[in-house]
Amino acid sequence: MTTGEVIRRVRKSIGMTQTELGALIKFSQPAVSGLERGGPASHDVRVLRLVARALGVPLAILVVESDQEADVDRRNFFRAGALGGVGAAAMMAANAPAQGESISSVKVGASDVAAINESVNQIHELDLVVGGDRLCRVAANQVRYVEQLLDNATYSEAVGRALTSACAEMMTATGWVHLDAGHLDDARRYYADAANAANVAGDGVAAAHALGNASHLMLRRPENPAGHPLAVQYAQAASRAALRDGGPKLRALTAIREAEAQGARGDKAAATAAISRAHRAYESIRGHDPDWVYVPEAELSGVTGKAQMWLGEYGAAAVHLQAAIDGSSAWPRECASWQVSLAHNFVNSGDIARGCALLADNFDAISSLASTRLHQRIDCIANRVRIHATVPEVREFLGKRAALV
Repeated sequence: MTTGEVIRRVRKSIGMTQTELGALIKFSQPAVSGLERGGPASHDVRVLRLVARALGVPLAILVVESDQEADVDRRNFFRAGALGGVGAAAMMAANAPAQGESISSVKVGASDVAAINESVNQIHELDLVVGGDRLCRVAANQVRYVEQLLDNATYSEAVGRALTSACAEMMTATGWVHLDAGHLDDARRYYADAANAANVAGDGVAAAHALGNASHLMLRRPENPAGHPLAVQYAQAASRAALRDGGPKLRALTAIREAEAQGARGDKAAATAAISRAHRAYESIRGHDPDWVYVPEAELSGVTGKAQMWLGEYGAAAVHLQAAIDGSSAWPRECASWQVSLAHNFVNSGDIARGCALLADNFDAISSLASTRLHQRIDCIANRVRIHATVPEVREFLGKRAALV
């Protein structure tokens, strides 16, 4: 994922044309097109600062090719939260305290809460594109800002509840990017804080999201590859909250998280029942899902495949994981995650060559993503297959990994 590609994706995600971006940074439309194709301007930090300001994103999101450039001028991280979007920018301009002004003088309204929720959506979307490693500080700053509003700004009782719910969702999004970056303790803390905030707001939807993500985190403890026993309980609690307050996609998401947790524990009957419940919920029309609920059909297929892999149903898992890959080509980090899962499934099934061939064929794209979690999963597979280094596909995969290191 080059800097130019990230600029294009962020620009399109906020509904801005190349001409409009050019007007803000004093570039012609053809020059913006060249920028997005990776021309020389995409390596000029001075230009990238202008682009970051115009798009309303931190400079670190755009600088994805050079660690040295990523350290330049971190002051562009948002003090007021909000990753792009006209509404978010307006919120900053209208509500960010002036120099010397106390945040206690800020009055928060419904439109400000909507802008915070939009920034949550942007965090999720950018993670799907570039990975979580470059989003942690951005997301953490946004959590701190919303907490400052809750503690010090003025607002009505209704807005206060909505703001607390938005804070819970911001914490959950922040927990997710920390998980993707390999910071498990930070992710765990954000999920716990999110669940507490959701309970304070009486928001079952936000609680279900936080608990479901916490369950997913518990499957990744290095000391217990099968997952912590509480993973199932957290997933079940998320399912109960979603059943009460959530729409079809949230109910499907929490049910499939439960299936994954049950599969990791080896409970085939419970996992199969949860998979069935997830697919029934997905087809339901009862309830309403907020915008942040990201459960395209590819997500449902992918997590179904992972649950089946845990149960040793490798053939069925491969079908679902391939469907997830085919359905997520627009989201590089997401697509790469399913490719790694499918390779893992092949290795588990004993088809070492096929799993390594899949990784070798897609290695450049996967390794370019800023996702520590993905790289750790590839390392785990490499360690497992090393004893088969005489197999040509294994040798090719290990050679590419060694060259990267």
